[in-house]
Amino acid sequence: MSAYPLPRCDKCDKEFEKLLQCGRCKNAFYCSPKCQTDAWKNHKNVCRRPGKEPSEAVLELLNPKPEKTDPPPAPKKSVVQKEQPVRVEAEDLEVEEEAELSKQFRQELLRETQVVNAQMMTAMQEARGDPGQFLPRVQELKAAYEQMLLDHLNTRSRTQRAKDGIADCEEKEDPHLAAVHLGHDLMKEVVMAMLQRGMSSGSAMDQLDLANNHFNACIVQNTPPAKYALEDDALEGFEPAITRVKEKGFVTLEGLLDDEIASVIYNECRDNFWERRKLGAMHEAKGAADGSFECWLPYPPRKGTSPELEHALRILFGLPHEFAKNGYPRQLKVPTMAHLSCFPRGSLERLHLDFDGDKAGSSSSSSGRELTFVLFLTPGWEREDGGAFRAYLNGDRPGPRPGQATVGYAAGSSRDGEAYAADDDGPASDEHCIKEIWPEAGQCVIFRSRELWHEVLPAKKDHFALTLFVQRAE
Repeated sequence: MSAYPLPRCDKCDKEFEKLLQCGRCKNAFYCSPKCQTDAWKNHKNVCRRPGKEPSEAVLELLNPKPEKTDPPPAPKKSVVQKEQPVRVEAEDLEVEEEAELSKQFRQELLRETQVVNAQMMTAMQEARGDPGQFLPRVQELKAAYEQMLLDHLNTRSRTQRAKDGIADCEEKEDPHLAAVHLGHDLMKEVVMAMLQRGMSSGSAMDQLDLANNHFNACIVQNTPPAKYALEDDALEGFEPAITRVKEKGFVTLEGLLDDEIASVIYNECRDNFWERRKLGAMHEAKGAADGSFECWLPYPPRKGTSPELEHALRILFGLPHEFAKNGYPRQLKVPTMAHLSCFPRGSLERLHLDFDGDKAGSSSSSSGRELTFVLFLTPGWEREDGGAFRAYLNGDRPGPRPGQATVGYAAGSSRDGEAYAADDDGPASDEHCIKEIWPEAGQCVIFRSRELWHEVLPAKKDHFALTLFVQRAE
């Protein structure tokens, strides 16, 4: 510990080893940009560059005169007295005017975004929620909206955009991409404001669909698991799977879908989502994904969803309640949308966790993803087709990937459609504790989101998966 006192922030009066210095007068010090901004209202009256004579207003602040009952005399008409106050006040006025203009510019964009949002909602409602009907109109409106934003950005310089609070793209980036990013930000703000004000469940679902599937907003609306509770006899032999997740953090189930149901679902995913990706039904996945596509499916499902896909969604959304009622140690909350992934031939997911604990500070954060449920949808899968879900079970981020993992098959054999826990105590790579699960229809991988490092290997043919990211409630 130092024997000398540390310097203090001129705003909050707390001690810090390093402080920010006022760029103009060099005599004021702050611990953070926030303290410097908060202090400016008072500091600007005494702030001047070194070597400059203080203005009359500054001298009065430094040497205040006794209060008088009579009104103060009118200031003398001195050229020297006017020159300095006008110079300082002009700089402050310029900053305030720029801030006000930036605020007005963003408010104008938000108003235009609200208009576009209303037009898109009208298109979705007129189509009665049928994506095949509203997708072309929504894409048309989105293209016009992004062009409008691009026109606005072209009227403002790079410096002005920075002052507007608009994220600056790389210099080599297509200017249209800057408009796309701005549109995502504005539409998310508009949708969040509408959801906070409250609306019907149908309208809220349309807003979430629009924001997440067309503007990459990543808005999550959660509900208690009991809302999606399955019938008592819907799943048999499920308790051992819950015990395994509680104890080991990972389990594989089989038999949740038969091949006949899976075939219908696969064809529906191919025809209604993958083949319509250019209309906005799916978009290229980000993050750990490499070449895969994704979209978010609301539950209860939209009009036109097949009974088979609705059945798969009902099972997936019902699983968290099975965990809750069988003593899972964490309180859970279930989102209203599931994630549909399409892995075209050769695509993959790089090594990752499903929980962004780094942003929250640590993996012990009290919110965020708790459990991940992955249900595979592709029938007739063979091991030579590849595409394995590779799980690293030791809980640590693995080092360099082994060239060829010698692993045992993590799932058991089918039992006439009855769901059961696969034998996860089977053979695995000793060095890396690896399990590989093939994406066969009806298999479901369940794991603790903030603990299991995993990746998806390339496949020789297309395959689909539904994923539910269940949140921690406390």
